[in-house]
Amino acid sequence: MGAARAAHTATALPDGRVLIAGGFVEKGSAKGAERYGLATGRFSPTGSMTVARESHMGVRLLDGRALIAGGHRGRRADITLYASAEIYDPASGAFSRAGDMRIRRHKHDAVVLPDGQVLITGGSDEGDARGVCDSSELFDPKTETFTAGPTMKLGRYKHAGSSLVLPSGLVLVAGGAPQAEVYDPRNRTFVLVPGDARMAGQFSAVAQLRTGGALITGGYGNGGGPRASAWVYQR
Repeated sequence: MGAARAAHTATALPDGRVLIAGGFVEKGSAKGAERYGLATGRFSPTGSMTVARESHMGVRLLDGRALIAGGHRGRRADITLYASAEIYDPASGAFSRAGDMRIRRHKHDAVVLPDGQVLITGGSDEGDARGVCDSSELFDPKTETFTAGPTMKLGRYKHAGSSLVLPSGLVLVAGGAPQAEVYDPRNRTFVLVPGDARMAGQFSAVAQLRTGGALITGGYGNGGGPRASAWVYQR
């Protein structure tokens, strides 16, 4: 890449390129972005975000644009959390401001629903583990605005990439807490997944299975360090 990064996002674009945005770089939080071209095998600069951010989320919308939302810049006493969001247009290579989320959050997750809306879940505030969110929001790409979603059953954070849209259209929110839950877009409700598994929670990795379920692996949290444990969600 053009810069060493951590806590950034990578979003696959419709033309096969991948958008790399923000993150923590040598001099602090970054607003710069670059694209990886599959045909060339190289990274090239693209437009910069409107603000420097890390620990944000990025997803590709159904119309091919990319949504970037939340995150923070700075560290410890100098940290600034964002409610702001922006949209990257692959055609122009530029970012533009969208509406703000209802609350500031970082270390959250997002997933695109079958109807094109984006479900934002959890995250935390400046208190990190002391400020974990149980709230959700919905982003409408047509109006580029956020509205309040239902409250989750559990607060969760550090769960980026652990939410999946299942073949049924339900959303499995598998990370960030000791127990997974399922969001039903039809009636806008969260329901805890039954079972006796006490999952690690933070930074687990999740993959969808051919059976329609999911494999949830590793992570840490809830009083323990990294785990070799794995759990299967069965639908």
